[in-house]
Amino acid sequence: MILLCIMHCVLCIGQGWTLDSCITYAQQQSYSVIRANMAVKNAEIAERSARVSMSPSINAGIGENLSFGLVEGVNNVRENRTQSTTSFNASVSMPLFTGLRITNQIKRTGAELQASLAEVESAKDDVELNVVSYYLQTLYYREMQQVQLRQLQLSEQLLERTQILVAEGRQSESELYEVEAQVAQNRQFLAESENNYRLALVDLCQLINYKDVEAFVSNFSSVSTDLENFQFSIFAPSLQTPDVIFAQALSNRPSIQAQQHRIEAQQYALREAKSDFYPQLNLNASWGTGYYHMFNANNPAFGNQFLNNGSEVVGLSLSLPIYNRMQVRHAVKRQQIALDEAKLSAQELTDRLYKDIQSAYYNALAARSKYEAAEKSREAGAKALEYATTKYELGSLSAYEYNEVQTRLHRTEAELTQAKYEYLLRIRILEFYIQ
Repeated sequence: MILLCIMHCVLCIGQGWTLDSCITYAQQQSYSVIRANMAVKNAEIAERSARVSMSPSINAGIGENLSFGLVEGVNNVRENRTQSTTSFNASVSMPLFTGLRITNQIKRTGAELQASLAEVESAKDDVELNVVSYYLQTLYYREMQQVQLRQLQLSEQLLERTQILVAEGRQSESELYEVEAQVAQNRQFLAESENNYRLALVDLCQLINYKDVEAFVSNFSSVSTDLENFQFSIFAPSLQTPDVIFAQALSNRPSIQAQQHRIEAQQYALREAKSDFYPQLNLNASWGTGYYHMFNANNPAFGNQFLNNGSEVVGLSLSLPIYNRMQVRHAVKRQQIALDEAKLSAQELTDRLYKDIQSAYYNALAARSKYEAAEKSREAGAKALEYATTKYELGSLSAYEYNEVQTRLHRTEAELTQAKYEYLLRIRILEFYIQ
């Protein structure tokens, strides 16, 4: 297992930290997933324990007593003497009928095991959704860094052209100072974006519980930002309606499945409590023998006493419940209340799931509209910059006005980047409910 984990980490580093590798690593390191797996182990033990409770229980014992004064000997005669008694016994007990308690107990623990397994998958899903959110946020800051870098490069190119125009006398020196101030400001913006990107990397690294932050940062740079990495398309022609998504989510959401298994387990727990209303029948068998040693007397050999003093007992015991101070009836009522609470929790979870899907659907629609509008705005800004560049080089546009056009383009690029990753996240959340 250790070797496989090491090989997985090496493979992740070799390929760069892709979204899938981050999700896989985070699920392996997540405390919530580890804790859910521990719950599964406990449920497995409980289920196995319930199954073997139908088998006989076998016990053996040995005892040694030293008696003084008036004691009972091997012939059941009480005499005044000192003797030691060694006893051996073995017993077998097997339940024949317990009001179907054991059967329902087996079914209850089996349902609880299935619920625990589903909760492991639910914990993994929660980790996956968090990683997707942080991962897209990191890519957003990285792309914003590239936007700021392009803006700085454009400003530096403008500075070079302005220096030429000032030298030719087509622009004043005040225009040059204006451009230099813009270049300095863009360098500041680039530094801030680089810092935001690095902080986002640290947050993602801490989220997946990867210890070597520096190695994570250096290997993340090899990750491509192509949309194919995310297993969903930003150009989806249409979105499924909330009702369709909800119908699919009811059948595949681990949290819903876990709650259904909890209801099933509680139903068997109720039947288990009702079993105490029925008689209990058990089969019992035992064997025992003893060795008596009287001091200052002739004693039969150990082997002879061991064989001659033996006794065997086989019997049935039937327990009839008559009056137990209403304990069974009250236990049944408590289990009925617990069943009603489980059903209420399932209904609450279902309602919340539908509301979450509705919110995710309309958020995705809004994000798509925002992305489409930002894309058109960016195209218009690029054309405006082309015209402004021509006017500026001809001297009919001031540096301040040119910077205003360039700043608007930069703002539309930033808005487009933000809208794109917001739309990616909203689409991913919708796919989360139907995968």
